[in-house]
Amino acid sequence: MAETDEARLRAVLDAAIAVSSELSLDAVLQRIVEAAASLTGARYAALGVINPSRQGLERFVTTGIDEATRVAIGDLPRGRGILGVLIRDARPLRIDDLAADPQSVGFPPNHPPMRTFLGVPVLLRGVAYGNLYLTEKAGGGPFTEEDQEIVQLLAGQAAVAIENARLYESATRWGEQLQSLTDVGNALSTEIELPKLLDLVVSRLRELIEARIVFIARPQPDGAVLIQTVAGQGAHDLAGLRLDPVKSKTARVLERRRSERVDSL
Repeated sequence: MAETDEARLRAVLDAAIAVSSELSLDAVLQRIVEAAASLTGARYAALGVINPSRQGLERFVTTGIDEATRVAIGDLPRGRGILGVLIRDARPLRIDDLAADPQSVGFPPNHPPMRTFLGVPVLLRGVAYGNLYLTEKAGGGPFTEEDQEIVQLLAGQAAVAIENARLYESATRWGEQLQSLTDVGNALSTEIELPKLLDLVVSRLRELIEARIVFIARPQPDGAVLIQTVAGQGAHDLAGLRLDPVKSKTARVLERRRSERVDSL
């Protein structure tokens, strides 16, 4: 085996070991991005992770761009132009001249010039988690088929790392939800002071659904609805607030006796 091929194989194996041993997803992705740049001779490399809702990027890991340049560029990419092509059509893409490609929308101010490009999807079992991008191959030549193959291997390792992290996060969150439900269930059978019970319910519910604020409002003898217990931001401002039973959409939920989603309080 040639020395170059052996070095590439070793780098892929190192990435695989990092996936199984490193607890930090950001550290794993950074290692993969740096390996991809080193093995292909790319000056710049980046890995964008699409968020679970597929509406944007939750992570964008880079190498080759210093912190000052990153700050000057500003916001994360929004998936337009060539990056958007990769998100919509999860297949490898090699471009010899980005500026000449009709799908390119150019670069934002303060972005370093880039010409050659290689992008591969971060895929696992047909699910696209993001994309791995490389630009500016050393010597000015185009990225090769061999470059693409090695980057696809590294992208596969990134997909495994992302899926593992999300599975761990999901399992951890499920455990927290179960504990919250258990706490409320125990309180219902043992707590005799209503204010303490209501406080526990709103605090645990806020954690379960990741709400900014949760409150419990109860009907009063005069027909108004009073917010009695609140957890979250602005709790002090809302506690004790009286809701008009006619004008308040929130108060009318009680009248209608069914669950509803209200766009604006």
